[in-house]
Parts: sequence; structure tokens; C-alpha cells
Amino acid sequence: MFDAISYFENLAEKNRLAKSSGFKTVVISGPDNLEGIFEQYRTCDRFIAVTDTNTGNLSSADGSFNFLKRRAYTVFILSAYRHDDMDDRQRELDLCRELFLQIIKRVIRDKFLYKDQGTYFDTHAIPNQELGRYFLSGMTGLHFTLYVSEPVDLQYDSDEWEP
Repeated sequence: MFDAISYFENLAEKNRLAKSSGFKTVVISGPDNLEGIFEQYRTCDRFIAVTDTNTGNLSSADGSFNFLKRRAYTVFILSAYRHDDMDDRQRELDLCRELFLQIIKRVIRDKFLYKDQGTYFDTHAIPNQELGRYFLSGMTGLHFTLYVSEPVDLQYDSDEWEP
């Protein structure tokens, strides 16, 4: 199964812009549960936050065979700016935008490597949204969603059931 947290941690460790700008990868449970950021905020002010929960669905062309599990992984790219300094906010948002584009370029490259392992990155459309001024006081950035599909074995196993 695709490990989104490890995947994005690895991207952050290998990306020159993320490293030189001091981005730290943290795990969060969604936009309403940002504990990973708050735990690190005293020592870091730039984050790549990967959600540890996802939404998904099972699908099959005929509803009987060859099922795929499709999951949506959400990633936040966040950077702090000086309070009430909109020029600094814009610089930090531009940094997050550039890092986002670099990450997506790598995802597109990697989709062909993962396809050989039976994992499919949907890069036809990658939803993303910039955060408003008041998402987190003093932070700006964006989030995006990567859809990943993998085969799942749904063959009935009678040993899993009592008679």
C-alpha cells in the first residue's frame, strides 16, 4: 500500500528549495487538527503537513472484478510571515507556490515509477487551494490533493466467516 507520509517526507528531504528554506514535514489529521504543526512551531516556521487520514472509494469497471482503492491524500505547504506585513506574506506565499510546483513536477515524474508497482497517481487534475489571510494567524500557504489508486483484493474468503 502506498505510504503517503513517507513519500512526501522523502520529497521534502530531497528537494533543494524545501531544504534551503527550512521546511519541516509533519503529520496532521486534517485542517481542523493541526497538532503536528503546533508541536513544532517554536522551532520551525515552514511546514509540509501531510494528513494521516484520507477519503477513498472502491471501484470496478463491472462491479465484480479488478477493484481499485482510490484514496485522496491532502498536503499543506505552510509558511509563517511577520504579523501585519502583507509584503512578507506575499513573499512566503510565493515560496509555497514555487515549492508546490516543484513537488508536482516530481509527482508527475514518479507516477511512471509507481505505475510499475501497481500504484497509479492521478495527475490529470490536482486540486489545490491557497489559504486565506485568516486560516492560521501569521501563516500562509496552500493545500493540494493527490489521488492515488491501487488494486485491492476483494476475493471472497469463506475462512473469514462463520457458517
